[in-house]
Amino acid sequence: MLTTYLLEDLLPPRRPADAVALLALTPVDLWPGEGWNYVFGQASLTERVGVWSSARYGDPTQSDEAYHLCLTRMLKVATHETGHMFGIEHCTAYECGMNGSNSLTEADRGPLSFCPECSAKIWWSCAADPAKWYASLAEFGEKHDLKDEAVVWKKCGG
Repeated sequence: MLTTYLLEDLLPPRRPADAVALLALTPVDLWPGEGWNYVFGQASLTERVGVWSSARYGDPTQSDEAYHLCLTRMLKVATHETGHMFGIEHCTAYECGMNGSNSLTEADRGPLSFCPECSAKIWWSCAADPAKWYASLAEFGEKHDLKDEAVVWKKCGG
């Protein structure tokens, strides 16, 4: 599916006026145009719309481990594209969820969380309390068997 069509024509008029952003999920491969093979997701830095695909994450029905891997991959891409919808470009200063990736291996090595600088940008734009933010993330991590992430989020929340 051509991402430029989705990001420029299909999604912007469908974003509700009171929505911060609109993120679409598709099971088909995404393609941004000539010179590209595929992308895991793509978002507009200005229109607050984005899309991500589950096409290359594996089969979550194979085992509990496969389900966890697919879930983690989906969360990483959804989080990354949401960062773009808040105007954050790729991060190169830290190991960060806003790093770009060009393969599953590269994406799997990256963290689910944002670095301190990118996190601060989200907190500022949402007027969020970092301690409450991390407490919510830790609760989410525990509920969805994201043990390593939950430990980090608990430590960050104080």
